[in-house]
Amino acid sequence: MTENMNDQLDASATFSIELTCPIGLENVLENELHELGLTNTRLGEAQVKLTCDLRGIYLACLWSRVATRVMLPLTHFNMDSADDLYQGVKSIEWSDHLSVHSTIAIDCHGTNKEIRNTQFGALKTKDAIADYFVEKSGQRPNVEKQQPDVRIAVRVKREKVTVSLDLSGDSLHKRGYRQQGGMAPLKENLAAGMLLRAGWSKNSQFSQLVDPMCGSGTFLVEAALISLNIAPGLRRQYWGFKGWKQHDHRLWQQLQDFAKNERVSVDDLTVTFQGTDREQKAIAAARENIKRAGLTGIVEVSLSAFQEHDFSWQGSTPLVIVNPPYGERLGDEMALISLYSQLGYWVTENALGGVCALLTSNDQLARQVPIRPEKHTRILNGGLECRFYLFPVVEGSIKRGDRQQAVMSQGAQMFANRLQKNVKKFKKWLAADKVSCYRVYDADMPEYAVAIDMYDDWAHVQEYQAPKSVDEEKARVRLMEIVTAIPSALNIPETNVVVKHRQRQSGKQQYEKVATSQHEMIVQEHGCDFIVNLKDYLDTGLFLDHRPVRKYIQDNANGVRFLNLFCYTASASVHAGQGGARSTLSVDMSNTYVDWARRNIELNEFSDRDHGVVRADCFEWLRKSTNEFDFIFMDPPTFSNSKKMSNVLDIQRDHVELIDLAMARLSDGGQLVFSNNYRRFVLDSELSERYVVKDITAQTLDPDFQRNNRIHQCWVFQKRG
Repeated sequence: MTENMNDQLDASATFSIELTCPIGLENVLENELHELGLTNTRLGEAQVKLTCDLRGIYLACLWSRVATRVMLPLTHFNMDSADDLYQGVKSIEWSDHLSVHSTIAIDCHGTNKEIRNTQFGALKTKDAIADYFVEKSGQRPNVEKQQPDVRIAVRVKREKVTVSLDLSGDSLHKRGYRQQGGMAPLKENLAAGMLLRAGWSKNSQFSQLVDPMCGSGTFLVEAALISLNIAPGLRRQYWGFKGWKQHDHRLWQQLQDFAKNERVSVDDLTVTFQGTDREQKAIAAARENIKRAGLTGIVEVSLSAFQEHDFSWQGSTPLVIVNPPYGERLGDEMALISLYSQLGYWVTENALGGVCALLTSNDQLARQVPIRPEKHTRILNGGLECRFYLFPVVEGSIKRGDRQQAVMSQGAQMFANRLQKNVKKFKKWLAADKVSCYRVYDADMPEYAVAIDMYDDWAHVQEYQAPKSVDEEKARVRLMEIVTAIPSALNIPETNVVVKHRQRQSGKQQYEKVATSQHEMIVQEHGCDFIVNLKDYLDTGLFLDHRPVRKYIQDNANGVRFLNLFCYTASASVHAGQGGARSTLSVDMSNTYVDWARRNIELNEFSDRDHGVVRADCFEWLRKSTNEFDFIFMDPPTFSNSKKMSNVLDIQRDHVELIDLAMARLSDGGQLVFSNNYRRFVLDSELSERYVVKDITAQTLDPDFQRNNRIHQCWVFQKRG
């Protein structure tokens, strides 16, 4: 059954329109319409229905900061077949809305068992409109997908079909000022809706707006447009109603002229707009958007971390609004705990008397803000379900107490106590041996199954793979407690915590990136410099448990020809060079680690003539080599099935052949140091019959690894005289 709405297009000029909006902002949109004098409204999901005249349509298009589109429904009907769609569309009196010379575009949304894809639905709609005009005049309108004279929307929901004119023509979030965005820019109408939800207005109670992670500046620009009373639709050139037969150009022009005169003078502004971001690309985009919006000199943005920027706090009621990262992966989420906590404390220290408004998809992260939220609103941001929190920064809402204790659970406090105990235990050893990179915790408490390594003032956290019997949510909560406890327990910045999930790796997996942040830093060990990367790979580039092994190599390397097999990043070769080795040769099959090894050698100013690096399968290289070496070190993986190898490596099965090949390259009186980290490894007894073998495992464990004395096993081999 068809319910046509053409009777609303008579001289009374009363229309029933639908304004769509982001989910969660329906009330904000309704309030906005009421302030425009458009009060005949009814709320729906992600929309507000409005009955108004033509002037009301234009006001909504021109002034709504929250609406996404303005739709004029023409008909509703039930559809049991594709032909029902065709007939329902064709029955509309299209000549009331467009001429045969108009260009059209069809947007079809939704499918059912009859309309199985939107392209088919759009095609049936186009055919129906074309046939309507062919029967009337023998001609048909042309299709123009980009900026048609009339845009037609078809919404299919189960058996129900709604056909509408899209009077906005394009999404209303496109204000015309934004050409660029940051990594995840907010849509303009979503940003404006949240500002209005937080209480920002042209007569705002707030003295300033601060966005400490401003990205491309959308919050700042939208807030300034609100304060200056600049109609968001003024910059738009394309409107869907301009090709509509009911369009009144004179009335539209009058409303535009009136809107231009409504702008508040900059001299009358009593609020300020400040933003910071750490990403240069984001700040460049923000400045371009600010310029295009005509707000240069009004909105200020700076390339800086918010903690380091000197904001000009004025008045007693700032609004701090922020869309921080949410953490798509577990490691990212854990690292963000400290960021949210730090943001919350920064707000309490600087914005007392104001409000902090925060959008996030992660409730656990929101709880790290040490302020009790007044309310939160469910909002969809790009299809991701989020919560928009309002935190009143007033005495009664701030969680008082120690900076970290305020958000620490009992479990987190217990974990912090253990970390502090370990640091105290290692203090004398660290000072005596000048160690700055060490393991401070290694699953000391079974329920907190992580390893924590310190690299200067950075904590590298590796979560061990939990047994299937462990509840995932419980493990997740414990990991969050760990990361919450680390900054205060270890006295490091909250942002200096990196979290990874560690499980057994094989083949090329051990060489693959887990991130792309290129977070490199230089650390020192026994007079050597090393490049480490805490974020991009599962391993950092320096095996801390081998620190004593490397020192042993350094102490015994003077004048030797040194061979480093399975060299990884060549840290052992650097120690040999520092110890006076005549030459070093480092062999590994990974392009990544060969390049890393060369950079470590170059960093320590050793010449590539005497300190070479070769990319090769160590087995194949040993079989072909005729060179002789005085000192050989190899620390092979437990297992590798890399395609770069001619065969699969299983260290338990293959270690005899590997050691024999290496010993064939060893000079008389030389030594081979063999190590591996396979905990169930057993050295074949026949090797002791052929060579002099000494187990030095106990001597290669510094205090930070003595609790976990199976972290590796290590032997020295020499030829029998």
